Amino acid sequence: MKKLAGLVLIALLSVACNSDNSLFKRAQLAASKGKINEAMQLYTRLLKQNPKAATAYLNRGVLWENLSAKDAQEKQKNRNFAEQDYLKAIETDPSLSQAYNNLGALYIEQGLYEEAVSNLDHAIYYTPTYFTAHMNRAIAYSRLGHIAQALKDFDIAEQLRKEEPMLYFNRGVAYYNIKQYEKAVEDFSHAIMYAPQNPRFFLERARALDKAGYPANAYADLEEAIALQPSYAMAYYLMSELLYRKGDWEMALGYLARAKELANQYVPIYELMGDMLAMQDPIAATANYMVAVKLDPANASKYKRKIALMRSEKGREQVVTERFKPKDIK
Repeated sequence: MKKLAGLVLIALLSVACNSDNSLFKRAQLAASKGKINEAMQLYTRLLKQNPKAATAYLNRGVLWENLSAKDAQEKQKNRNFAEQDYLKAIETDPSLSQAYNNLGALYIEQGLYEEAVSNLDHAIYYTPTYFTAHMNRAIAYSRLGHIAQALKDFDIAEQLRKEEPMLYFNRGVAYYNIKQYEKAVEDFSHAIMYAPQNPRFFLERARALDKAGYPANAYADLEEAIALQPSYAMAYYLMSELLYRKGDWEMALGYLARAKELANQYVPIYELMGDMLAMQDPIAATANYMVAVKLDPANASKYKRKIALMRSEKGREQVVTERFKPKDIK
């Protein structure tokens, strides 16, 4: 399994060759033990002996994606090697649906959604009951804004595997993005039913509950998320905004301070801290916006604008009203 943009889990499948090739078996064993470099070397040796071993290309591509990288540049380099292996697998065996699926998943991760759909179309053509390919294509369609197609694929996936929590999670995200919050809550609830120990499911249901007009229920879900994962910075971040809107200013700042301790490079924390402090302590608010400028230079103009607004009471009020509903201002 691998994460997509911190939000979605996409399966990368590896499959076995039909032969009894000892190199293949040794590569599989090494991979199962987490010895990725050794497994990759074995697959490379196998491919030198048998350049037509499509599943060896496929499995080596999976390993490239799972290989640790010291920075984003090296990570992209690994993805490029994975892409080459998936394409080679398809060239060698044009009906290998897993290779199309993995390539589609790789493209989703890189924001290449149209390319992803094209490859996932092929995966589903060769294996119409391919659950993971349907779910991945639904995600790609959702990112493209093609919601009807996305929901159709999610529904097909549900018929194929009704007890898969990630199905309901991903469909819940799709419903949330089109502002169908009640349906999102329903899907997140199904995900929680099948995986009650996953704090992310509670956090996302909390978002949807809050948007649907149930802040008390959202608060309870965020408490559960924190109970499951006490170091969950995003849960503290969302809890702080919820508490602020309730009027519990001091507790809101406390939760936000905890979020900052856990994720001190997460820019939205500094912006929210500045917005919360704008009326009570514009100097401290300015300091937080300045940190945001440093951490997020691409959006510096947004934070500099807020810094300028701190110079007058009217400007400070504007910052707060832009962030929160007027009835939430205390």
